[in-house]
Amino acid sequence: MRAVQRRYLYNRRKLQQKGTRSAKRRMNAMSGREKRFIRDTNHCVSKKLANQPLIAVFVLEDLSSIRTQRRGKKMNKWLGSWAFYQQEQFLSYKAEALGKRVVHQDPRFTSQKCNICKHIRRTYRHKSRFHCKNCGHRTHADWNAASNVRDDYILSSTQGTEEQASVNMPYVSAESLG
Repeated sequence: MRAVQRRYLYNRRKLQQKGTRSAKRRMNAMSGREKRFIRDTNHCVSKKLANQPLIAVFVLEDLSSIRTQRRGKKMNKWLGSWAFYQQEQFLSYKAEALGKRVVHQDPRFTSQKCNICKHIRRTYRHKSRFHCKNCGHRTHADWNAASNVRDDYILSSTQGTEEQASVNMPYVSAESLG
C-alpha cells in the first residue's frame, strides 16, 4: 500500500508542477483511484482477519489520538495517510456478522514493556528490535507490543470475575483480622 501511495504522490506532484490543461485532466482522472485501491485493500485484509477460524475476539489498540502527536514531517505524513479507522470499521462489521467481537485496549507503554518480565523502559525498543536488558528477551518490537496488547486485554477482562479475585487475593483468616 505504501508503494502505491508513494507512486500517486509522485504523479500528483509532477502533474501539479506541470500545470497544463492535459495535466489537470489527468489529475481529475486519477482522483479517487488511490482511495478506491486502499478501500479495496482494507476490505480484503479485514475479510481475511474476520474469517480466521480460531479467533473469537479481536483486540485493537485505541489509536484515536495518534494524529495529535508531533513526530516529524515524514512520520506525520505516513500516519496521516494511514486509513486505520476505515480498516477498524470494516473489521468490526465483518466480525460482528460472524458473531465475533472487536474490543479496544489502551496502547500506553505496550511497545516499551517486555512481554516476559513486564519491565518497562523506553530504551528497550530500537526501531523494529526489542531487547529487554532486565531478562534478556529479544524479539521483533511489533510482535512484543501485540503480545502486550493481548495480555493486557486478558488481564483486564478477567479482573472482574470472582475466580480471578480469589486467586490474586491472599488467604486471610478471621482470627488474623482480630
